[in-house]
Amino acid sequence: MVQSTRITSVEVAKVAGVSQATVARSFAAPHKVSDKSRQKVLEAAQSLGYVPNAIARSLKSQTTNIIGAVVPARSEYWQHLVAEISQQLAERGSQLLLFTFAKPSEVSSVVEAVRQYRVDGVLLASAFIDHEAMVDVTSLGVPAVAFNHPEAVDISASVSVDNEAGSAELAAHLVETGHRSVAFVGGNPETGSDRLRYRGAAKELRSHGIVCPYIGAGSFDYDAGYGIAEALLQHFGGVEGLPDALMVAGDELAFGVVDGLRALGTSVPDDVSITGFDGLPQATWAGYDLTTLVQPAEELIREALGVLAGTSDERSHLTVKGFVRVGRSSRRPAVQGES
Repeated sequence: MVQSTRITSVEVAKVAGVSQATVARSFAAPHKVSDKSRQKVLEAAQSLGYVPNAIARSLKSQTTNIIGAVVPARSEYWQHLVAEISQQLAERGSQLLLFTFAKPSEVSSVVEAVRQYRVDGVLLASAFIDHEAMVDVTSLGVPAVAFNHPEAVDISASVSVDNEAGSAELAAHLVETGHRSVAFVGGNPETGSDRLRYRGAAKELRSHGIVCPYIGAGSFDYDAGYGIAEALLQHFGGVEGLPDALMVAGDELAFGVVDGLRALGTSVPDDVSITGFDGLPQATWAGYDLTTLVQPAEELIREALGVLAGTSDERSHLTVKGFVRVGRSSRRPAVQGES
């Protein structure tokens, strides 16, 4: 028979033969209850169809166990990370509340929306969250951490992959495999991650006597990469004028560059090597098999959530090292005189 009214913790306590406080602790702080007592509570709750009231519990404890995350609505990179964030929060007994935006101009209104909810912390997961918006979030009175936002220093805690060193490592790999001319396809130079990735590549290549020009695609998404392919061929005077390699600022952007060049009759990697940055799951697909700098998502998120949980320094600025995954999208160019 379906209950017409909500079962309360008082009823559960009566059936289980324990106090109401024990029922509350069994769900909110199980480590403070003996296994025997908690088992009685769980069995009683199941038989009665009792579901803990998270709102009432949050009012009493002044915590919600909810973490807010401000993320781009259209991004393969962030879709990949959201699943990992949700999983790690679940392991901590918390939930994820997403606040998404389609364009950078919408960030301010999204941050304002965060104010309308009670959250225990905020994850700022976009390089397009500007200084003013970050200041607004930090004024909420809850812990905040900027994820992969190199410019968050002195505003909030931050956790980021080492963009400059990672890009330098990719560039070194290209030099080691015989590439002697390289160009960088950037996403958006207004973001710190884009600038650091270009700086790392250009500095490493310069040490080997290679000048690396910057060509901006305007965005980090697939469409921007696909659209820049024709402009790249025009810029370099056709397939024959392409450099040995194109270092692309992000994997999703790189997928677009690869598909756009192939649609125009250019072979990757026979005519030009392509590298990415991020280590998205799609990078391992046979159609791309992208050489890329893999960001250790699990470690990055664990560190970020540690700041929000208060287990790390709230003013810390942690940089995590990535690693190069070598795929078939890059190859050793033929040397003059080789048959």
